Amino acid sequence: MLPNYYLSKQKWGKAILTIAIAFVAAMALFCVNYVLRFPYHNDLLYRAIVKKLPQATIWFEALLAYQAAKQLINWLLAHKQHTYSVTRMRISRETAYFLMLWATLLVGCFILKSHVSVTFFIGLVVPCAFICHIVIMYWLIPQYWDKRAERMGFWFILLLVTLGINLPLTGAFAYKATYSGVTRIISFLVFWLGQLLLITPLSFYIYQYRKSLQAELSGLRTDLGASTANLQFLRSQINPHFLFNALNTLYGLALTEKAEKTGEGIQKLGDMMRFMLHENTLERIALTQEIDYLQNYIDLQNMRTASSPLINITANMPAEAEGYFIAPMLLIPFVENAYKHGISLNEESWININLQITDGTLQFDVQNSIHQRATNDPESTRSGIGLENVRQRLQLLYPQKHELVIRQKPNEFFIYLTLNLK
Repeated sequence: MLPNYYLSKQKWGKAILTIAIAFVAAMALFCVNYVLRFPYHNDLLYRAIVKKLPQATIWFEALLAYQAAKQLINWLLAHKQHTYSVTRMRISRETAYFLMLWATLLVGCFILKSHVSVTFFIGLVVPCAFICHIVIMYWLIPQYWDKRAERMGFWFILLLVTLGINLPLTGAFAYKATYSGVTRIISFLVFWLGQLLLITPLSFYIYQYRKSLQAELSGLRTDLGASTANLQFLRSQINPHFLFNALNTLYGLALTEKAEKTGEGIQKLGDMMRFMLHENTLERIALTQEIDYLQNYIDLQNMRTASSPLINITANMPAEAEGYFIAPMLLIPFVENAYKHGISLNEESWININLQITDGTLQFDVQNSIHQRATNDPESTRSGIGLENVRQRLQLLYPQKHELVIRQKPNEFFIYLTLNLK
C-alpha cells in the first residue's frame, strides 16, 4: 500500500489516492459500528464521526507504520547485496517466531478474559518493541554505529525512528489505558523510554554476539581455504630444486649461444616459479611483488605473441606501490583469463590492463577481446585458478572491502576490481 522512494510520480498519485480511500473506508466502518450500537441517539452521524475519528486515525496510523516498516526493511534488504540472503533469512525467521508467540499471547488473553489494558499492551506495545528491535539491529547499528564517524547521528536517529514507531502503537495504548491528556503523555513517554532502555542494549548484545560468531566462521573458512590451497600446491610440486637447476642450465646455455631473448624469458620464468614456491604460501605479500609477478607473466606472454601484427597489448602498472600489501596470486587469474580468451594469432585481438592506487584503494581493470577456441586447442581446457575461485577468495579475504564487476559482450570481456588495502 505504501509506495517506496523510487516510484514514479504517477504511482505516487495512485498510492496517495489508495491511502485516502482506505482511510475513508476505515472511518465508515467505525461509524457504522457506532450507529449499530447506539441507533437512537440524536445527531447520530455527527456523534459517530466525533467519537470514532480518533480511533480510526490511530488504527490507520498503526497500519501505515506497519507498511512503512515493511517497505523500509525491503529497501534495506534490496540494497545490501553482500549479506542480503543472510539478513533476509534472519529477519524472516525472527518475525515468524515473534508472530507465533504474539498470536499465542493474544489468544491466551481472550481465553482468560484478561483486563483490557493487558490485551492492549500485548496487542500494541509488544509488536512495537519488536519492530524497534529489528530496525535497531538490522539498520541503525550496521549503518550508523559501526561507522564511527556517524555515531553521534546514531542517537538522534534512534530517538527519531523509535518515536515514529511508537507514536501510533504505544500512543494508541496510552490513549486506551488512561483517561486524561497529561496522564496519556506521561504513559506514552514511560513506555517509549522504557523500550529504549530495554531494547537498545539487548539489540547491541545480539548484534555483537553474531558479529563475533561471523568473524570466527570467516576465520575458519579462510584457514580451511588456505589449507586446501596449500595441499593442492604441495601435490602439484615436482622437485623444485631440480627445476631451478634446469632453468639455470638453460639460461646459461642461451647466453652462450647469444639467444638473449630466450635467456630473458627463462629468467622471468624462474622468477615466477620462485614466487609461486615461496611467496604464494604467505598470507600477505608486498604489492610490489604481486606487480612484478604480473609484469613477468605479461612479458612472457608478449614474447609468444610479438610476431603477430594483429595483436595489441597494453599494460599500465604504477611506478610506486610501496607500503601496501595484498594476498598473493589475487590479480593474476584476471590476466590469465584475458590471454586465454582474448588472444588469437589469426584474428585481430587486444588486451588492456590498467592498475592504479589512490589513497590506499587499488583499482584494477582488464579488458580483452573474445575469440572462440578450437576444440583441439590445449588452452581451451585450461582454466587456471578460475574467476569463481577468485570471487570466493575476495569474499573470504576482503569482506565488504572490495567491489568486483564482470561484464561480457559478444566480442568483449571486461573486469573491474576495486580493493581497499588499508
